[in-house]
Amino acid sequence: MVQLTRYELRKIIGKKMVWFMLIFMAFFNLLAYFKMGAAREKVITTEGEILEGTEAIRYMQEFDRRYQGELTDEKAEELHDKAYSKEAAEKAGKYFYNLCPDIIQYVDNRFYREKGMTTADVFTPEMGKIQLGYHKGYTLLLFQGINMMLVAGCVIVTAIAPVFSEEYAKGTDALILTARYGKTLLVRAKIAAAFIFGALICMSVVGVNGILFLSAYGTEGWDTSVQVDITGRNWTVPYEMNYGEMLGYAVLIWLAACLLLTGMTLLISACCRTSFAAVVLAAACFVVPVWFSIPQWVQAMMPAYQMQVTTVLGLTSVSAFGQKIMPLWIAIGISATAMIAFGIAAKKKFAGWQVG
Repeated sequence: MVQLTRYELRKIIGKKMVWFMLIFMAFFNLLAYFKMGAAREKVITTEGEILEGTEAIRYMQEFDRRYQGELTDEKAEELHDKAYSKEAAEKAGKYFYNLCPDIIQYVDNRFYREKGMTTADVFTPEMGKIQLGYHKGYTLLLFQGINMMLVAGCVIVTAIAPVFSEEYAKGTDALILTARYGKTLLVRAKIAAAFIFGALICMSVVGVNGILFLSAYGTEGWDTSVQVDITGRNWTVPYEMNYGEMLGYAVLIWLAACLLLTGMTLLISACCRTSFAAVVLAAACFVVPVWFSIPQWVQAMMPAYQMQVTTVLGLTSVSAFGQKIMPLWIAIGISATAMIAFGIAAKKKFAGWQVG
């Protein structure tokens, strides 16, 4: 079984189109990193000096440490009114809020853009105590991961769609299904190889970007609350959660999404007579739902939406047997069940194919 799985995995990876997609994914990943990575960082100091690159990152880390800890109304007011002198702000002119540390941009956007708001207006009791701290590396890592997972999904569809459909197109399905272990070990090896490939693609994206961003920005800030995200993606996460926890949850969600997409593509592959039809149909099932307005609970069970992470983490807790349960675990449980069901259905469909 192990040797057969390795053979099927080599078949999946060995296709020219798959190599093209892998190279494209790597190029897109590096392009996105260099577009928003450490080399492009700029910050203005409280004395009005502009720093770039690594110096800018180190300055922002030191600046954020001064305000590290629980976010209070007094701390927000101090960041808004007193952290920078009027002279330093005037020196940067209209670009001040593009150059000041993220923590000030966050406070300005969250509390002072329209009117002065208090922490009670902005946060709910379920969010607990909001902790400030430097978190740029985690913010960018999660943002990059969300974008790259959609590309990874396209790679998975391209690679997995031919697993069964290609056998029909080449006429080798009859050879496989009439072999001694054709309907058992051979089919299982194909399914196992497909899921291994999906998992490897997911973890390679996480691993590569984890090294790129956390080596440049540092691991500091894992205990910062996710609700202070400057991008606004996590403002409404209804739990007490820090960046370390969110990164762990994100990896679980991304892995579940990639494996669910793999299972779905396997079933489509087993139902289509050509690889082209399988790729088109699987890609449509992956991408098209994003264009429609769908209830968030349904979105949380779909790969493309799961890859956005906050679609799942943005759902409020549900009560069961007197306990509150994060929808995350429900979504992952349903995804795992669906993944297994897709795999079993694909096996039955291919093994039950009538050959002449």
